Amino acid sequence: MHVVIFAGGTVRAGQAVTAALARASMVIAADSGAVTALEYGYTPDLIVGDFDSLSEEEYARIAPASQVVRAPTEKDETDTELAVRQALEHGASEITLLGALGGARFEHTVANLLLLADVPVPIRIIDGPTTCWLLRGPACSRIAGRKDDLLSLFPLTADATGISTRGLYYALHNATLRFGSPRGISNVLTQDEAEISLENGLLLLIHTSKAELEEA
Repeated sequence: MHVVIFAGGTVRAGQAVTAALARASMVIAADSGAVTALEYGYTPDLIVGDFDSLSEEEYARIAPASQVVRAPTEKDETDTELAVRQALEHGASEITLLGALGGARFEHTVANLLLLADVPVPIRIIDGPTTCWLLRGPACSRIAGRKDDLLSLFPLTADATGISTRGLYYALHNATLRFGSPRGISNVLTQDEAEISLENGLLLLIHTSKAELEEA
């Protein structure tokens, strides 16, 4: 089951956002993400959070049509993390996060990226032309895009080793990327499909549609 979660940040429209919503079996909103969901024409099946980001008027308008899971203001988890937990409890086999990269507070962007490493099912963050996901070695990932799209690779462990690529301008062959080095940024697809394989470590993949980036 594919669950789409609207986090509290802004959501830029794009082909990947539209495609993810079209495949959604369930829509969950984290706090003020409920307002964004409505703007995109989706009433959340469930909203979760401490609701410190929703006005009383917004809450009164949205809550009656959705299941509400209220969390205490003082808690260890972010509202987005609680929304992911709800998705898993409802049987999610795949999760898409929208509104997880933009917003007024950059620390939430960092928290959402790190959250990718703590979810036991495939999870992606999508925003406008950008799609982010995590590769956990040993594993392989195929990128279906267009020639000249951008692909960045960032290790989230001390070393990500045994990295090999196909269909990228800057080819890697059994390479190592070290945490803290931006060496893997802004590679370029040389064809409409690329492939990344990883032997050990965690590797954050960020695919950006060049055509949509230029249109923005």
